Amino acid sequence: MGHSEIQGGGCEVCVVRPTLSITQRASKYHYTPQHTPGFFKSLQIKATESCSCSARCIMSVVAARVPILSWLPSYNLRSSLVGDIVSGITVAIMHIPQGMGFAILAELPPIIGIYMAFFPVLIYALLGTSRHSSMGAFAIICLMTGKVVKQLAVIPDPESHHDGNETQPLLQGTHTYTPVQVAALVALMNGIFQIAMGVLQLGRLSVFLSDMLVSGFTTGAAVHVLTSQIPFILGIHVHSFEGPLKIIYAYVDIIGQAFSCDQAVMIISLITMIVLIFNNEYVKPWFRTFTKIPIPIELIVIISGTLTSYLDNFHDVYNIRIVGEVPTGLPKPAIPPVELMSAVLVDSVVISVVAYVVSFSMARIFAKRHNYNVDANQELYAMGASNVFGSFFGCAPIAVSLARSLIQEAAGGVTQITSFVCCFLLLFVLLFIGPVFETLPNCVLSSIIVVALKGMFMQVRDLKRVWGVSRPDAMIWLASFLGVVIIDIDYGLLLGIVTSLVVLLYRSQEPKTARLGRVPNTDVYLNVKEYSLALEVPKISIFQFTGPLHFANADYFRQQLMSVTGLNPAAIVATKLLEPKLRQPEAGITSHQTKGVEYLVVEMSGVSYTDSSGGYLLSQLYKEYQKAGITVCLAALSGSVLQTLDACGTDNVIPPEDIFHSLHDAVVALTNPDQPLGVDDISTQL
Repeated sequence: MGHSEIQGGGCEVCVVRPTLSITQRASKYHYTPQHTPGFFKSLQIKATESCSCSARCIMSVVAARVPILSWLPSYNLRSSLVGDIVSGITVAIMHIPQGMGFAILAELPPIIGIYMAFFPVLIYALLGTSRHSSMGAFAIICLMTGKVVKQLAVIPDPESHHDGNETQPLLQGTHTYTPVQVAALVALMNGIFQIAMGVLQLGRLSVFLSDMLVSGFTTGAAVHVLTSQIPFILGIHVHSFEGPLKIIYAYVDIIGQAFSCDQAVMIISLITMIVLIFNNEYVKPWFRTFTKIPIPIELIVIISGTLTSYLDNFHDVYNIRIVGEVPTGLPKPAIPPVELMSAVLVDSVVISVVAYVVSFSMARIFAKRHNYNVDANQELYAMGASNVFGSFFGCAPIAVSLARSLIQEAAGGVTQITSFVCCFLLLFVLLFIGPVFETLPNCVLSSIIVVALKGMFMQVRDLKRVWGVSRPDAMIWLASFLGVVIIDIDYGLLLGIVTSLVVLLYRSQEPKTARLGRVPNTDVYLNVKEYSLALEVPKISIFQFTGPLHFANADYFRQQLMSVTGLNPAAIVATKLLEPKLRQPEAGITSHQTKGVEYLVVEMSGVSYTDSSGGYLLSQLYKEYQKAGITVCLAALSGSVLQTLDACGTDNVIPPEDIFHSLHDAVVALTNPDQPLGVDDISTQL
């Protein structure tokens, strides 16, 4: 092998080696097949490895399951502590308005949102592997939890505080359950499912929920969140609808009450949203030029709303709904009503999957940005344990909040110490400051939620961006979005998953194919329809297939092979039986393609996988073309494909001498059939 400079830049590389079939390659380079143990042997090996025990092994396992033991001893106080403290204080301030607002989405008292920022987050800080994810209340998960709460709990009428009016649950029985009990049970079931998924090593299955699916799903869910908050912003009461088209029915009801809105509530909501939007669009970008720490505008709005409501007595004078009683101190631990497990089973599975996918997607983004690793299965353990622990204190399921996480990163957060600082400040709020927020109008919290939805609605740009790149990906986004909006959140997720699987199958069902030609005096082979310099090799037709070959696309492979090359073995055999004077090119056969063709080479470098149906198809094609006087050869097969063909017995039909190391090996060997393999040299110029 050598190289030299050539005119025009670059260099010329000359590689000289013998042509190789797979038999020659195995012999010349001492191929030793790897032994694959059987199923029971694999289980035995796995059991032996799992049961082997040593002090070092135990410490490794414990450190893997409790990551804080790995990173805390090496924590750098000088470079990380200040950023973690500042970030923790900033995130704690954000937790108060967001937690209180998102708790309303789950039909829970606002104080529960702060509990969700304290109890579960403590456990996640110990067990989680993401350094920048802000766990706690998340709008989509709270909304999905609220659906279950409305079905199973007795919800007090927000219009009449403590007057006995209540919303009855759909599930009637001898016992009644509070919203906190139902939400806590959902959190417990979430934790159990997530821990079970971690034990089964199912963390990586999240890759099947594509970015387009998650984007469309969360955008559709944002429509539900907006719809649920409009009655609070307008000061009206909307009936609770269930099933498909419930959002449409809700908006019909809202429009029907357009002239009965509470003007005082609308004015408060309008002022709140104007202040928030002005800050986000103008003040925040300007302020960011001076410091990474954002203005805690949501907290300022809450304090202002609470103070104004207290001084003007909004609840008694204007009949404006307020937060109401906020207890001080920490709640006593209690076991959720486990007798309702069967009733929340399906919803809990959906919520646990959505919470994990959204959270792990964010964790993966931050990990790539800051060059560290997140463990998919450990995240399941961490989230599961957090939800289980939080459920005993009345918490709803938790997930990562995009807005808080971005602020945590921007404020200088480096490690999970941020979460501990945040929890310490929230503990102070829970012990001493909680009752201050009792006069806060609910419409202020709803306004904060609606303005915070901007980021989710802006995900519509993902559809515009991907529409011109990949229509199938755009269909995944649309299916997820429309399914969530028109049908319901859980069914929309299912529709998105089904659409993703259909797109995946479609792409593997019909891979790209081409007829290749050789660029003269090179080993470069290109599509003859796209490159005018690529010329077909005399006596050889080359067919390229660039996708997996399996039972679902076996017929497509056969059809494309005959269509692209123009070589139909049945038609060729029929033509040979006719009298010479009657022979005419038949359908599917063009004379310039079939005249003198002796070899059909299938280039399979793009075939990553094949199954028994693919192996059987290749055997059948070999026999059919052999009857037509054409030899089928295979080139550039991967090791796994060769092993599958060997297991299927395909190599008993197609001789190993007709299976080549590369396409160029096949062409050189077939154009020089009088020279034995392994003697002729290939001279390649690049």
